[in-house]
Amino acid sequence: MNIRASLALLALGTAAAVGGFSAYRYWQAEPAAPPAEVRPDLQFQDLDGKVRKLSEWDGRLLLLNFWATWCTPCLKEIPLLVQAQQTHAAHGLQVVGIAMDQVEPVTRFRERFAINYPLLVGEADVVTAMDALGDTLGALPFTVVIARDGRILERIWGDLSGEELDALLKKHL
Repeated sequence: MNIRASLALLALGTAAAVGGFSAYRYWQAEPAAPPAEVRPDLQFQDLDGKVRKLSEWDGRLLLLNFWATWCTPCLKEIPLLVQAQQTHAAHGLQVVGIAMDQVEPVTRFRERFAINYPLLVGEADVVTAMDALGDTLGALPFTVVIARDGRILERIWGDLSGEELDALLKKHL
């Protein structure tokens, strides 16, 4: 066997060993903790700078909608959420919008869409909250439905149609 063939064989063996070791480490890694099935008491600032906690809405069916002003599918949902809040508030629904954004653009959108539910804002803390609530995709919009007793009932990735939102609310209200 010549030197070239020996070096190629050595390189191939080294690559196989590194790949095998990496695979072993991957499969032996601790599995990620499952998301909480009870709502953590997360907190965010509202558009006035006041700190608001999710526990503030205990006793109501809480529909948390994570969104951003630059997210087109998120903006399609807003009129549906406004209507749902108006129609179902008396039955115990509380929609809360959590924007991955800054206060100023969110304030403009609140006025533009006549948003009738609380809007909370943040950036990195919103990503952390989405993770804590079980967002495995990291995409917006992300909606979490939380029971009156704090149990997480549903997680929805992507924008909801009017029919989907109606069915969801009929199921849980």
